[in-house]
Amino acid sequence: MTRRRLAIAVLFLLAFAGLALARPGGGESFSSGGGGGGGGGGGVGSAIDLIFFLLELIYYLFILFVDYPFIALPITIALVAWIVIQKRRKRLNGDWNSGPASSLGGSPGKTAGRPEATLDDIRKIDPDFSRIVFEDFAFRLFSTAQRARADDKALAAVAPYVSEDARKILHARGTEPVQQVVIGSMHVDGVDAPYAPSENANVSIRVSYEANVEMGSATEYSVETWEFERKSTVHSKPPGKAHTFPCPNCGAPWQAKDMGSQVCASCGQVVDNGRFDWIVSSVDVTSSRPLPPTVTEEVPEQGTDDPTVVADDLAEQLAALTAADPNVTEPSLVARLTTIYDNLNRSWANNELAPARPFVSDALYDYLQYWIDTYKRQTLRNPLEKMRITRTELAKVERDKYYDAVTIRLWGTGLDYVIHSDSGRVVRGSKHVERAYSEYWTLIRSAGKQGKPQTTATCNNCGAPLTINMAGDCEHCGAHVTSGEFDWVLSTIEQDDTYEG
Repeated sequence: MTRRRLAIAVLFLLAFAGLALARPGGGESFSSGGGGGGGGGGGVGSAIDLIFFLLELIYYLFILFVDYPFIALPITIALVAWIVIQKRRKRLNGDWNSGPASSLGGSPGKTAGRPEATLDDIRKIDPDFSRIVFEDFAFRLFSTAQRARADDKALAAVAPYVSEDARKILHARGTEPVQQVVIGSMHVDGVDAPYAPSENANVSIRVSYEANVEMGSATEYSVETWEFERKSTVHSKPPGKAHTFPCPNCGAPWQAKDMGSQVCASCGQVVDNGRFDWIVSSVDVTSSRPLPPTVTEEVPEQGTDDPTVVADDLAEQLAALTAADPNVTEPSLVARLTTIYDNLNRSWANNELAPARPFVSDALYDYLQYWIDTYKRQTLRNPLEKMRITRTELAKVERDKYYDAVTIRLWGTGLDYVIHSDSGRVVRGSKHVERAYSEYWTLIRSAGKQGKPQTTATCNNCGAPLTINMAGDCEHCGAHVTSGEFDWVLSTIEQDDTYEG
């Protein structure tokens, strides 16, 4: 066997990988550990190329085992061990193929008040509790506190919602300023709730995050659990429009009465104890390691052929939603979904997310913009051509006092690849072979809003052509349209292998 053949065989063993996953909400595997340079090798160009690649790999493996078994055996063992480790890491850390993937209705833990508690048990003692409002709060607080962790003064601004112990843990993680926080996964590990409200009992929600925390040229990948607690007698507040963290008692902009105290200067109440709203009582960092963001990592599709996870009460909840607003039917929701899908893919392919701003929630927009910026920094672009939905299936309808949420599983296909913006050279995917996939998309709308979901880019408040500023407000009437107050917007994109319902 020639040295060239031996080198090729070894390279094939070490470099073999699946096809890449790109597109908005499905593009980047944060926890994979791949490099993030703008160079990177191209993917397999076509299905035929892949077949020949596999045949050639098998041939050279056979030759290697026959002529050089003392080399082949250790390499094979190392390869198998690497695959096992990667699969185990994926099970532990999740696959960051979705936007701010909130699945807060699942995975409840053991509780003091009952064998198992869920967010529905919180709603029983607090009819005002909204999963969507809580998700938004938990998402924003995590991001805000992480960005403030290197600065005592900045961290004090969220003190009414983050306990002293939790702030100390955050501050101890370093003095380098945090520039960007991207949450790739957010889910509940456990819920504690008593049977009935009591001054002596607390409600708690343990939320696990996977996040990329960017500090200058370094990026930290962390897995951590935050415990949110409050008195069980407290009722949830309505969603705020300012998205700030005011005094949880009086609502005034937070200012401590004295330096270092947690007494509000406006109302005189001690507020860091869960008497008025959720507070992070503890932060448990499971793991933290340096990791640069990557947009050239090869990540295979998974779960596309799996059966749809359908909620047990889907028919009942859909009937209630349609009864409350006869304009909202499965076909009208799918039509709105298609409008969002087309606009989002078009904007993503152009490396310019602003045109899709009216169709996605604030949190999802921040997440997607992070990856658009990453593409631009690496002089890359992710063209999406002939993208289309081939099938949809309703998976879940959830309703509370403030929001309605509808999760639809979509199957799509199209040309999905990554190129260098300057040269046009393909670094991932194929210009000729379409890529089929499926995902779970969740749309939300204010519970008080009625009317047929829009399929055109017009403001559902004033009817003018939909042009909005970066704050999510219509430039014609000033209405905030990206929180679902006036029409359905996309809040999460979740992958088949991570969606739990």
